[in-house]
Parts: sequence; structure tokens; C-alpha cells
Amino acid sequence: MFHNVAQLLKEGIGATRRMEISGDLLDVDENNMGPTHVEGKAVLLRTETGILVTAHVRVKLVQLCRRCLEPMQREVRIKLEEEFVPSIDIRTGVRLPTADKDSPELVIDEHHILDLTEVLRQHVVINGVGFGLCRRDCKGLCPECGHNLNLGPCQCAFPKIDPRLAVLSGLLESREDTAKSD
Repeated sequence: MFHNVAQLLKEGIGATRRMEISGDLLDVDENNMGPTHVEGKAVLLRTETGILVTAHVRVKLVQLCRRCLEPMQREVRIKLEEEFVPSIDIRTGVRLPTADKDSPELVIDEHHILDLTEVLRQHVVINGVGFGLCRRDCKGLCPECGHNLNLGPCQCAFPKIDPRLAVLSGLLESREDTAKSD
């Protein structure tokens, strides 16, 4: 996702360009190792120090269901805003000093190519972290044996009483004993 911004760098502050983003990111995270396709739109705005990129992108990621931990595919929408700084003065060709605060992925190269790939990958990693549901009625895992309850009931033989409700269970047993004795 490379874009030549030489003409935009020659223009005055406030000049803009609109562009489509379409490409693949490689190895986003451990669940998305292959190419992950990114689609979206961006606005490039000439600032005093460089180019401000505001983008809205969509990407389909493989994530884990928060109940059953099965992999699922989910579309994630991301908004990013980053300022890129040039490494070469567009008019003189002189190398510009980069400040310590300038990350290498936010520097426009000596051929005036703005590369969105690493910035997009980082935003996808940050915003793609999360756990959705594989479906609304996901039953999750058995808390005792870990069986995926969406595949059917587990074979746990002991009664499943929540320890927080154990006191109430004792009350129920004493009521049943009283009813038997009557």
C-alpha cells in the first residue's frame, strides 16, 4: 500500500487527496498468518510538517469466540489518523533530519513514497484484539471438563452446583427432608 505523495508535498498546507486502500497484510498476528485483505478509504492532508493520513478500513480477521474459544471470522472496522513526515525536501532534494519522536514507519522515503502497510498492520493488531461470539446462542465450555457444549452435553457425572449457591442447595435439601417426614 504504497502511494507517491511528491505532488502533494509540493502543494500548500491544507491541500488534500482522497484515495482508495486495497491490499493485503502479511502475518497480522498468530491467528491471521496468511495474507489478510484490507479495504477502505483515506484522506491525505498536507500539513506544515508532512502529510496527515486519516483512513477508515475494513478487515476480516480470525478471532476466538469468548465463550467456546473456537476460531471465527469477524469483520473489524478501524479508523486511523497518523502524520507522516518527509525524509527529503521536495524542492531542494536535501535530506531532512528526523526527530527522535518520528517512528520509522511514519517517514516518507527518499522517493516520496508513503507506505501505509506497517501502520495499517499495527492498527489491525491493536484494534483486532478482542473476543466476539461465534453465534448469539453459543453455550461455551463446561466449567468442569472443558467440553464444547455447542457439540452436545458433556459426560460430567457429578451435579453442577455453583459454589456461590451451595448454601441455597442446603436449604433445598432440608426442605425435602421435612417433606418426606410428613
